[in-house]
Amino acid sequence: MRNLLLVSNGHAEDLTAAAIGEEIKKISPSISLRALPLVGLGQAYDRKGIENLGLRKVFPSGGFAKEGPRYLVKDVKAGLFSSLIQQIKIIISEGKQTGLIVAVGDIFLAALCGFFSRKPIIYIDGPNSVRIRKYYPIERWILKKFCRKVIVQDKETAEYLKSDNIPGEYLGTWVMDYVPLTGEDFGIESHKTIIGILPGTREEAYDNLQLIFSVVDAMARQNKEIVGLVAFALDREKLKNMLSWKYDEYNALEKGITAKVTSPSGTTFYLAEGRFGDVCKASKLIIGLAGIANEQAVGFGTPVVAFPGKGPQTTLRRWKEIHHITGDSMAVLTGSTEEVSSKTLEILKDPARLKSMRQIGLDSKKDRGAIPRIARFILEYLK
Repeated sequence: MRNLLLVSNGHAEDLTAAAIGEEIKKISPSISLRALPLVGLGQAYDRKGIENLGLRKVFPSGGFAKEGPRYLVKDVKAGLFSSLIQQIKIIISEGKQTGLIVAVGDIFLAALCGFFSRKPIIYIDGPNSVRIRKYYPIERWILKKFCRKVIVQDKETAEYLKSDNIPGEYLGTWVMDYVPLTGEDFGIESHKTIIGILPGTREEAYDNLQLIFSVVDAMARQNKEIVGLVAFALDREKLKNMLSWKYDEYNALEKGITAKVTSPSGTTFYLAEGRFGDVCKASKLIIGLAGIANEQAVGFGTPVVAFPGKGPQTTLRRWKEIHHITGDSMAVLTGSTEEVSSKTLEILKDPARLKSMRQIGLDSKKDRGAIPRIARFILEYLK
């Protein structure tokens, strides 16, 4: 059966699955592809022309209900269980007509597809690594029972799974494969110090962006050459209505810049849309409250600073987890706005530390090109 279902549960997971789907279609156009994003809108599939079976509903936790009971309660009130029942019905229905499921996300996804599709699963485990923690017994049971192959993000995890007779496979890092670069410099003067800003893509990102604005503004009061450059993937009108600072639509669309924000003290922030990779490359340092995007930023060789923000994706616990992947290419800071800005300026003024952070980041994501390998692996399995 040449039908294939992509299932994912997160923004970065959607991007990964959509990139794999696009590569599969390039190699084998006759494959019938459909996708089921369990969290959010699944716009990554829409952009790749892959049929999107998702409910297109965004929950308050943004898919991070596991970060605490209050987030789970909010999701339940927003209709979590009724949506889950609808998604299970879709998985059951698709299981009758698909030959293989490719699941990209956390272990819950593998269990859901395994219990209800009754079809072979290739599971791509992006969130977990033995660098963060070892798999729980129930997780190992799920992987053994349902997954024909478990593709993981590092060699250590693959070896760990194989030692327990779980078919782990490492094919390289995929998180850099779907980030395009255009070489754009955004027209910012060369003498300026660009601080990249990654606020995230979920609802909490609006509040977190304003937190980062405050930190960068405090830095700029001590260093007038600092400008902020935001990798922006939110609703501009909504941000405009939330801000008390000066907001101007910016006529530089050919450079990806769509707006300029100016603080009362005169600090300038540019919003750049559709240029995430270029923002990373143009920045001397990045302040990121954005999960996987922080891993990608250090992969470009750009030092990253993170601190606890608002919402379940930006807890101190989660930054400590991600730090196991990024190493010291990402500095996790705590404290008030003034304290975080002061600590960030210290990093910015330390050439040796910046150099070390850059190299650690580059080394963390050096084995690239996994998307084509995964696509070929899936097609071989279908044969």
